[in-house]
Amino acid sequence: LFTYMPNLIDFLTLSSIGHVTLISIIYFITWGFSLTLKGFVSDDIEGVAKFSDRFIQHKDAQCNIIKEEKIDSYEVEVKDKDGKPIKNRFNNFAFPSFIEFPGCFLRWFRVNWGKKFNKIGENTKGHTIYGYQQDPSRHHLLNLLFQWFNLLLGYNLISVLFGPKLAFLSMLLFAVHPCGVQTVAWISGCNYLFSLFGALLTFNVVLYVHNPYIYIPVLIVTSAISCLTLLPGCFNFIILIMLGYWYPAIVVGSVGLLVIFRQGKEVFSYRSSAFKAQHMGKSTTFYWRKIVIMVKTFLYYSHLIPFPKKLGLFHTENYHFCETYERIDGKFLLGLTLVILYGAAIWYFPFPVKFGLIWMLVYMATFSNFVTCQQFVSERYAFMATFGFSIVVAYFLQDYLVILSFLIGVAIMRIWVHLPTFRNEVRFYESNCFNFPDSEVAIGNLGVAYLNHGLPNKAVDSWHEGTRQNKNYDVPWYNLYSICRQNGDLIGAKKFLSMCLNSKTIHFPEQWQKELKELDYSIEKLISIPDLTKK
Repeated sequence: LFTYMPNLIDFLTLSSIGHVTLISIIYFITWGFSLTLKGFVSDDIEGVAKFSDRFIQHKDAQCNIIKEEKIDSYEVEVKDKDGKPIKNRFNNFAFPSFIEFPGCFLRWFRVNWGKKFNKIGENTKGHTIYGYQQDPSRHHLLNLLFQWFNLLLGYNLISVLFGPKLAFLSMLLFAVHPCGVQTVAWISGCNYLFSLFGALLTFNVVLYVHNPYIYIPVLIVTSAISCLTLLPGCFNFIILIMLGYWYPAIVVGSVGLLVIFRQGKEVFSYRSSAFKAQHMGKSTTFYWRKIVIMVKTFLYYSHLIPFPKKLGLFHTENYHFCETYERIDGKFLLGLTLVILYGAAIWYFPFPVKFGLIWMLVYMATFSNFVTCQQFVSERYAFMATFGFSIVVAYFLQDYLVILSFLIGVAIMRIWVHLPTFRNEVRFYESNCFNFPDSEVAIGNLGVAYLNHGLPNKAVDSWHEGTRQNKNYDVPWYNLYSICRQNGDLIGAKKFLSMCLNSKTIHFPEQWQKELKELDYSIEKLISIPDLTKK
């Protein structure tokens, strides 16, 4: 296919329909395998798979008549404005009111989009039980369609700004960039697709609609879609300013600032309090040394985007916040040099390159770790930036189609290697461990996945390996304590819980100290029984 790709590209250069057709064909060939992934992984399990009502046959029924009976609804305890606990019950057919908008709508939409009425077992009378279960392929289809919409909108945007050829080549590269695996193939990565969809829709509206009575309400809606699903969408107005659309930029920027002060503040407060509860609060505050961290983060993404060799949910780059990362060293100086060269390129290169570089900068800025409220780095954080990167690469290689075709082929192979690892939880974390063998977080989660799949011995081996990789990481020690206690080995449980509490960073010290005291009491009680029997 790629031997003849340059000739095919030349043949279709003059046809926009040909461009869109070829982009769509290559995109669906590349990503179509995701529809065969029948398992949920990581956040998908708690966020989607377990949110399901079931229609079951009544246990006393003597025939196959289905009686509607809601079971397994999701109950969560939240607090009202006065701090008093409230219990909310959520099921498939109602909004989860305890989740902030638009999360409540997205959760409600996704669980209803993916539900499928299946036979799920039999009751005590031997009659069939039917119920709603989540179908992963439907969720994968949703992600697949939204990324396709993004390609079409992106092609139209770049075509109007810089011509159809550059738009065509840019979207071909963007369609097959491996950093998209964590947004297209991972069900929980849909927010990034929705946010980019809202952003591209906003820019296309500005290009075609010039009546303020029409574009103002439309831009409010499209900007809200982009901002509310992902905070980087709040900075869409910078792209409009760069294109010279000042009045639309004011509208879009106003929506973005409103979302930042409303939802962004709440997200930051929630994340910040969660990190402080786990004794990692320093990473969520800004101080002057965070500039060093931001430069090093920029360096990491500047390598990850063009060379996405290692992919996984957990990267090892400063995952556990460490003060040594704040030091001015060789990595910082290299990153600073790259920042200077990046600025010079924005200043001197032609406008298409300038547009792509500023696009990358705008959508990487939110994840530059000036405050760290999520993971430190991840390829999904670079997803929107790859759109601008694709424009830059396409501009310089538009006259070297053989090289461009080769890069497209390599990218597709990288995606095809990584896609099957989203089949289930075990493969998902095994892949993460293969790409980042020093990640004690990934191997710890692999142990949990083994336990969930009925492989407790492999789980224990994984947690032991996690403790060997980083003895100061408390989670594997706690997992070993938990399984020892479940198996009745209280002495072993105390040993591992003590190691957990001796770690450098302890996530929940008060709670675990309390568990240690309870464990000591249980051990004393257990030891006293033989003495009493002897007496």
